[in-house]
Parts: sequence; C-alpha cells; structure tokens
Amino acid sequence: MKAGISLVPESDMGANFAGLVYRDLRDGTGPSRFDFSADWLADNESPTLDAFLRLLSERYPSPRLRD
Repeated sequence: MKAGISLVPESDMGANFAGLVYRDLRDGTGPSRFDFSADWLADNESPTLDAFLRLLSERYPSPRLRD
C-alpha cells in the first residue's frame, strides 16, 4: 500500500506482507489506547449489523454508569 505509517486495529495484525512491521502505539508511560465510535440508523434491520453489534458488546462491554 506504500502508506508509510498507518493506524490499524489489533484485529488486523494477522496480515503478513513483505516489509510490513507492526509497532505498538506508545507514549512515555507505556502503551497508548484510543477510543472510537460508530453510528448507524436505528431502523437498520441488517442481520450483519446485528451480529457485529453483538460481537462488539461481548468483546468490548460498555462500562457501567454510576447511579
């Protein structure tokens, strides 16, 4: 792709191409993490979207809000 530097999710780390090197995103205190979000239409009845949202909620549960 000749992109130089790219941010990719951890799930992409299985890709293996000549010259491709993965590095953790780090700062002075250690590994960094950044959050992301997604939006969709409430009336979207796509089975693929439903399966994807279930996968996300299982792997990355939302933090509980305090009362």
